[in-house]
Amino acid sequence: MADEVKPKKDILINALSDFVSVGRSILKKADNECSKGHPQEIASVFGLAAAAASFFTSLSVKKRSEAEELWKTAYHHAEVRDCVEDLLQLEVDWDTFLQRQDVEQQMSDRLMGQRPKAESLTGEMVLTNARTRGVVNLSQYLGKGESLLLANQGLLDAQSVRVLVISFGCQEGAEYWLEDTGCKYDMLLDPQKNMYTAFGLGRSHAKVFKFNNMLEFGEYSFLNRTFPQAPRHFITDIYQMGGDFVLDEGGRVIYSHPSQGPMDRPAAAEILAGAAEGRRPSDA
Repeated sequence: MADEVKPKKDILINALSDFVSVGRSILKKADNECSKGHPQEIASVFGLAAAAASFFTSLSVKKRSEAEELWKTAYHHAEVRDCVEDLLQLEVDWDTFLQRQDVEQQMSDRLMGQRPKAESLTGEMVLTNARTRGVVNLSQYLGKGESLLLANQGLLDAQSVRVLVISFGCQEGAEYWLEDTGCKYDMLLDPQKNMYTAFGLGRSHAKVFKFNNMLEFGEYSFLNRTFPQAPRHFITDIYQMGGDFVLDEGGRVIYSHPSQGPMDRPAAAEILAGAAEGRRPSDA
């Protein structure tokens, strides 16, 4: 029995140590580049996702929670405890660095979070239809006997709910995305980010590259799951936050979910329940 436990303990220690070492190296490089006045180099932290995939592979697990269950069984070993504490400290230092960059680079997410959010959208808001390239007003989609789900990505079918995919990207990038994903919904472009501003959606390093987000990206890589891809020249701003919002026929916001990260998407059932609750007349 002891012979069986020892190899498992050694594998766990090596996997944790290697992952923390790579993570520290990535963090140090990003910190140095930002200190030298090269803030764009912060995107190099995405390399932690590949390291996370290797970490999961070495432990034969699919996600963080499974890795945690594994090290809990060996936590009585001092070396394992030390390695886990090193990983948790890396997480703290990682997220602290990103939050500091949000402050130093004056990312708009912090400012947007302090402003009041729009309770309704005007039908005069000007957008571009990504399929026809024609200029449209939001009013063309209101007052049709159905609510509008506004999202920067996502798929939802439901009675009396019409889905509009909203993007701030360029026309060519939108056309590429529609073809690549086979999305069947209308897509409207908001290059000036007027709708994003109305909903208080800003830009953030910390919310995009958060340590736990990198582990989730690693899970996708481990499972060979892919995200929609686009040529680099179509990608204009990876730090812009999105969300899911539902408007009633008159443009009143009846459901709001500003995303806290790239993977933060509400389930269809949550959206429908929230929209139904929002349609009910208030007691006032």
